[in-house]
Amino acid sequence: MRRVVPPGCVVPGRKREFVVQRTTALGGRHRVAGTANEAEGRHGILSLRQYRLLKFVFTVLGIVAVVYYWYFLTIQENGAQPVDAIFYWRADPSNLYPHAAGGLSNGYVYTPAFEFLAAPWRVLPFLTFVAIYRAILLGILFWLAGPLTLPVLLAFPVASEVAAGNIQLVLALALVLSRRWPAAWAVVLLTKVTPGVALLYHILRREWRQVAIAAVATGAVLVAALILYWGQWPAYIRLMSNPAPAVAPFYLPFWERLPFAVAIVAVGAWRGWWWTTVVAAFVALPAWYYISPALLVGVLPSLREGAGRVLLGDRAASPAGA
Repeated sequence: MRRVVPPGCVVPGRKREFVVQRTTALGGRHRVAGTANEAEGRHGILSLRQYRLLKFVFTVLGIVAVVYYWYFLTIQENGAQPVDAIFYWRADPSNLYPHAAGGLSNGYVYTPAFEFLAAPWRVLPFLTFVAIYRAILLGILFWLAGPLTLPVLLAFPVASEVAAGNIQLVLALALVLSRRWPAAWAVVLLTKVTPGVALLYHILRREWRQVAIAAVATGAVLVAALILYWGQWPAYIRLMSNPAPAVAPFYLPFWERLPFAVAIVAVGAWRGWWWTTVVAAFVALPAWYYISPALLVGVLPSLREGAGRVLLGDRAASPAGA
């Protein structure tokens, strides 16, 4: 006599293959799920339609936010106070570090190689340069943050970073690009220098190809800078021989933070968490002050990827869920 097993029960000897016949009414149509693991794997917090709508709304809000903030700083505030960008624009290429002997900077605290990025902008009027540079920074922010642009831009360090015209967002972009193009490490190593400790990620993981590309690219730019700006390097070395002060609001000097940066990147290399390179670079900045957390914008691409998996479940991996 044939034994009938009710749906949902386990057939003896077939524990791994039992089928859950769960019928769900969806618009008058019925769908039968596969195995229990498959049915469970499809669950996400949002449906694909809800996810796309939410992403669209926040993307539009992000675009509006960056456009308005650029307009506010450039037009309404007539350029506002770009307290960092002004140092890049008015620096004298023949005397980049005029107060180096006393350990005092004129705001230009990067290697002479930074001139390759800064010098071309000096042909423009200052306010034109600032308007373009802030537009670039906001474009970087939108590219990295995507639908998260509005809440991120409302964060004080990020808004202040754009207003001041610093290079934290440029470094964040370089770190993200270095994941695919290791030559981008040259931007990190030849500007603020110390965040380059994050390169230990590739060394600890024995990713020698990435290390070699980063070293060759950095070396090539360094040689060019030594040749073209050879007279500026002694002053730069004198300036850097005086450690950056512990400033508000954190009051933590670089040497106290360095062990934590190394530990973060070591754990990241062990676990394969690439985003820890950005966190380690942030911790290893020469000076830690109120706009320094803007560098953490570089974590957002990884955060967005993880959020997509949480919100969509296994649909996040499909082309439709991208």
